Amino acid sequence: MDNRNRKRTVLLFCGFAVVFCSLAAHLVYIQIYEGPRLSRQALAQQTQLISLEIPPRGQILDRKMIPLTGYREAERVIVLPWQVEDRDREIGLLAEVLNIDISQAAGYFTTKAKMIPRDLTASQAGELKSLALPGIMVVKAKIRERKPSLGAHVLGFLGVGKNKETWEGKMGIEAVYDSDLNGAAPRSAARVFVDARGRLIGGLGLRIEENPVDSQRKDVVLTIDRQIQGVVERVMDRSGVREGAVVVMEAGTGDILALASRPDYFLGDEIPRKEHEESYLNHGLLPYQPGSVFKVVVAAAALEEGFAEPGETYLCIGEQDDIVKCYRKEGHGLLTFSQAVTYSCNPVFARLGLEMGAGKLTEYALRFGFGSGDIIGYQDVDTRDQLSLIGKKYNLTNASLGQWPVEASVIQVSAMMNVIAGGGIYTPPRLVKAVVSDEGLVERFIEPGKKRRAVSEATAYTLQGMLERVTREGTGKEAWVEGYGSAGKTGSAQSGNEHIDAWFSGYAPLNNPRFVVSVMVKDGVSGGQTAAPIFREIMQEILELEK
Repeated sequence: MDNRNRKRTVLLFCGFAVVFCSLAAHLVYIQIYEGPRLSRQALAQQTQLISLEIPPRGQILDRKMIPLTGYREAERVIVLPWQVEDRDREIGLLAEVLNIDISQAAGYFTTKAKMIPRDLTASQAGELKSLALPGIMVVKAKIRERKPSLGAHVLGFLGVGKNKETWEGKMGIEAVYDSDLNGAAPRSAARVFVDARGRLIGGLGLRIEENPVDSQRKDVVLTIDRQIQGVVERVMDRSGVREGAVVVMEAGTGDILALASRPDYFLGDEIPRKEHEESYLNHGLLPYQPGSVFKVVVAAAALEEGFAEPGETYLCIGEQDDIVKCYRKEGHGLLTFSQAVTYSCNPVFARLGLEMGAGKLTEYALRFGFGSGDIIGYQDVDTRDQLSLIGKKYNLTNASLGQWPVEASVIQVSAMMNVIAGGGIYTPPRLVKAVVSDEGLVERFIEPGKKRRAVSEATAYTLQGMLERVTREGTGKEAWVEGYGSAGKTGSAQSGNEHIDAWFSGYAPLNNPRFVVSVMVKDGVSGGQTAAPIFREIMQEILELEK
């Protein structure tokens, strides 16, 4: 063979080798990477799948990986129209057993296999099993509770999606992380085998399948602690809180360990009724006038900037004051700045606010996190910022007392108090820790927010002493926690028509604080009488959990 033929043979061989390798690589790609997807598509064309997990969805977990979302097991009916022998008879019997209209029952006897979306009672399930009707099967399904038993306003709820066949998050974490939580395949399903015309294949019938792993669905891990959340909600209900919110924050980290809102929302209908709409509001996220709780910021600014010293003396003449009346008609007389904090003396704080000016007061409000509704890992918040209005005519005095235009959520107030408990460091609040795969691997870790110094350690230490006296002998005596001590500030904000929003925000224990708790009760008597006792009960119980 001459050189030319040899070269031609080699080239042909190389060409065939390249084509063969390409085909082999493509085959490997199809079998290994595309195989599972193509198999599912092929199987889907030959079968009908009825999910026994409703809906296929990831879970929302607390910080210890304990599920906050609930499931229930229930028996339900699957109708296989192809196997029905006497259609009219079976429709009638099914309607009678389920206590539904004939026309409604007939709607399930169409061309496809369907699950009837209602739980069977034990007697209904037993009766249908004993009837042994062809084409009607009783199966066990695992059903996601639409409304969680704890943290309902945080977690949110599920509703029918736009295509009317799937479920989607309508509020809270369920809505914000809907795309992560949605699954591709149910854990358990009933598969019906059909021929090219959609008729049931004899002998194969219905097969129950288990799918332990769903690569699409994710779990969302919150900073919430299930035990602490339970304590908060029980205390709120025992105390008769009709409208308000409580936030528990881990001192130092800013992690939200509990967030509860009242009233609880109604979920009897697919679309909430108008009379129940307000119950869906999460009062822990909404802005309210914080009242005298905001005096913590005013006091911090005055101490940090040298406008006041703890022992500096002031004169309070009560309702005769020409700037703002004191709640104590006869006044407090001569008192130190420290005592002004202890007894929440309005005239002292009004004068300090006027002396410092709107610019300085606004600056310190921003240092303490007011004006920003940001929560790490959660975007569904009200971010209105009205601090720029403090400088408008007549607003500075009101702002110095925590009245309009100063507004803050219960979470923002908790972050403010966390600055004092944490030695002057502001830490952004965080609600979500991570998104994890169905196999339990962390796919996205939600980093804590960046810390920054709001006030000096010396100022924070001085305020710690002042806030301790509030609970020992001042307006917040009902918030004192026996065996641990506590420190904090009361607030009573007028919300129109002489209604009072009662506040208390504080921390415990006094040495090495572990928790910051903020309470807001609408239509209360005062912060000291309404909110402080709730703070004490919650703090006492959650500290006992840590023993």
